[in-house]
Amino acid sequence: MKIMIFNTLYFPYRIGGAEVSVQLLAEELALQGHIVRVVSLTEGGQREVTMLNGVELIKLPLSNIYWPFSNENKSFLKKAIWHLFDYLNVKMYFKALREIKAFSPDIVHTNNISGFSVLLWKAVKKCNVRLIHTSRDYYLFHPNSTLFSHGQTMSSKDKSIVFWSAIKRVYSRNVDEYVGISQFIQKQHYDSDFFKKSGHHVIYNAVSKIDSGKVKDIKRIGFIGRLSIEKGFDVFCNIAGENKIKYSFIAAGNFINNEEQQSLIGLANKSDVTVKGFMKLDDFLNQVDAVVLPIKWNEPFGRTVVECVLADKLVLTNPVGAMTELSMLLPNIIITDNIERDFADKMVTAEIKAIDSSLIERFKPREIADQYLCVYNGKMSV
Repeated sequence: MKIMIFNTLYFPYRIGGAEVSVQLLAEELALQGHIVRVVSLTEGGQREVTMLNGVELIKLPLSNIYWPFSNENKSFLKKAIWHLFDYLNVKMYFKALREIKAFSPDIVHTNNISGFSVLLWKAVKKCNVRLIHTSRDYYLFHPNSTLFSHGQTMSSKDKSIVFWSAIKRVYSRNVDEYVGISQFIQKQHYDSDFFKKSGHHVIYNAVSKIDSGKVKDIKRIGFIGRLSIEKGFDVFCNIAGENKIKYSFIAAGNFINNEEQQSLIGLANKSDVTVKGFMKLDDFLNQVDAVVLPIKWNEPFGRTVVECVLADKLVLTNPVGAMTELSMLLPNIIITDNIERDFADKMVTAEIKAIDSSLIERFKPREIADQYLCVYNGKMSV
C-alpha cells in the first residue's frame, strides 16, 4: 500500500509528542512493507527530500509570514496575520496538491495540519484519495491548539472558538475516517459536530517500554516537559518548596521564552528544584522514583504519563483531558484535583504495582500500526 502521511513537523523537529507518535507509526508501516512518504514543513526555503529508516521524507517550505516554531517572540498583530493566512492557506493547498498527484497514494493520513490548513483536505479529495485524519491537538477549535488561555481551559462557547472553528468544521466533511488518540479528544470533536460524515475511531499512540531501575523507596520526584505554567511547573515548584526536606526534586525540560520564564526560574531556585534542561527520557527515568505532572490543560493523550508508567514509575497528575481515561487503563497513575494538598499523603501510601505484559503489548508500534491499517482498509472499527 502507498501511504502518504502529513504532519506539520517531523524529525529532527520536535515540539511535542505528536512528532514522536507520527514517526513511530510511519516507520512501523514501512517496516511492514508499505511504501510510506511523510510530508511536513521546514523553515528552509527549498523543498527537501531525504530517507530515514525506510520512510521517504518530503519537507516543504512554509508559505506564511514567519516560521512559528521558534522561541522568538512575535507581536500580537504578527500572530493574528499568521493565523489569518493559516485559516485557508491557498499557497500550501497547491503545494500539497502537487505532492499528492506526484505520489498517487492509496491513502492520505493527515495529523497535525497547522501550517497546511484545512485546505489540505480539499487537495486530497480533489485527487479522489481515501482520507484519514487523526486529531493530536485542538487546532480545529482554536489557533493556540491547546484550548488553554490565561491560566484556564477555554469554553467551547468562547467567541474566538466559534469564529476559528466554523470553516474548519465544514471542511471536516471531506474526511472519510476520523481517529482520536483518546476517547476524550474523539468525544470533544464529535460533540462539536466535526467529521459528521466520517467513521469515528480511537487509537492510542504507540509507546515503547523503557527499562529503568526498580523503585524501593520513593525519594526522588521528577517533572518532565515544557517548564511552563500550562504544564503545571509552577505547581511542581510549590510542592518542592513544601517537601524539599524529605524529597529531592528534579525537572527535565526547557523554559519557554516568554514573560513567565523569569518568574519560573526564580520559583525553581527558591524551591530547590534542580533544573536539568533537556534530557533523554531513559536518563530522566533512571534518576527519579515518581513523577509529578500537574497538567492544567486537557492533554489529548499523555505520552509522558504512559512512558513513565511503563517504566514502572508512579505518576501523580490531575483529572484533565485523557488522564482519568489512562488511569482506568493503567496502574500506578494517581489522580487528584489538588496535587499540592494531597502530595505528601499520596507519596507515603503509594504502592507501585507490576505492569502486566498485555498492557505493554497494547502500546507497541506494531499493534498501533495494525489498528491504523484496519482503518485504512475499512475492514473494522477500532
